[in-house]
Amino acid sequence: MIYHLWKYEWKRMLKQPALFLFTILFPIIFVGLLAVFLYSVSSDELETVNILVLDDDQTFETKALINQLQDDDTIEGDVKLSEGQYDLSYYIEKPGSYAAIVQIPEGFTEQLRSGVNETINVYLNEKLPLASNLSYLLLESGQAYISSAQTGVNTVNHFHTRNIDDSSERQQFLQQSIIHFTTYSLGRNSFFEQVETTEQILSWLRHIFIVLVVSLIFLTYWLQLILFQPKHQPIMQARLRLINVTRIDQLLANWLCQLTFIVGYSIAIAYGLSYILFNSVQLDPLLLVQWVSIAILISMLHVIIRIIISNFILSLLIFTISGLCLIFMSGLIIPPVYLGTLGFLTFIYDAFVKVWLHSEIPVNFWTGVGIMFLLTLLAIIIIRKIGVMAK
Repeated sequence: MIYHLWKYEWKRMLKQPALFLFTILFPIIFVGLLAVFLYSVSSDELETVNILVLDDDQTFETKALINQLQDDDTIEGDVKLSEGQYDLSYYIEKPGSYAAIVQIPEGFTEQLRSGVNETINVYLNEKLPLASNLSYLLLESGQAYISSAQTGVNTVNHFHTRNIDDSSERQQFLQQSIIHFTTYSLGRNSFFEQVETTEQILSWLRHIFIVLVVSLIFLTYWLQLILFQPKHQPIMQARLRLINVTRIDQLLANWLCQLTFIVGYSIAIAYGLSYILFNSVQLDPLLLVQWVSIAILISMLHVIIRIIISNFILSLLIFTISGLCLIFMSGLIIPPVYLGTLGFLTFIYDAFVKVWLHSEIPVNFWTGVGIMFLLTLLAIIIIRKIGVMAK
């Protein structure tokens, strides 16, 4: 009986070829246009992040710090620091291509020597949201460097510098210690500590591939749920009840139809993208099985919610929210290294790492998906049996 209902659901879907093609092609067109738009905006804005520095302190230490950052090899070509020649008001009115304006206040060095953290004003350019937020993150990390430098200076000043009798020698030594600890905190001419790893992080190209595929799978499945929702007409329901077909039978058949569709779609879209756009991304059987696991997981999430909540609109809303949260917290959209405490479902991302970088089977993830699938199927069968016995 379930098999015949499954065939009926497929026939009902294929009898509407225009709607079926729309379900397949619309997500591809939508995600493609969105990806092109985001790429064009981000590439122009983030090609080089320009930061303007206004040094109102004009001391040897602040000039040395600016020169240190301007000559830094790790940000060369990505971040450009320039010294301003006019007042702050001029650049506030005409920010131009500067993503951020950094104002070092007068007396900053003196305050640093005395152990006080003087506030550095940062003005972000709202017309460049991506570049300005990147500048903010960059400058925010500089707080740790300044604090580290200040700690070193204060320690040396407490145990050594203040005991020097000659004032000029004491001033010179204090200046040297400020420069020394500042450059040391910056990593000895390296603003960022570079760590190379090939074990736990996928390349950006592979991650973009994951983002595109998982977005297309989720959006296509979501459209299929809406456009091919079974219509429970009273006459049809009466006929089905005559042959002992319950609502749970229809739910199971509809789910199996959706499941077979999205599994086939996930394989086709992963293979198609790797062949057309991502030639360097090689697909192997393990990776295809991984995408099938993702498709099954998304489908199971929906059917579990559908069993609990009979109202279609409410169940669809909860599925949409929970599905997006699942994808986000798993690291499939934003890499886990940037998620922090939000990434407590990154074992899904780790499964891709095992498959792609180590050519290993993610036993734990696949086993978990398999057990969940069997438990979901068993729950539907038990509910069906209970319904039959209740009659």
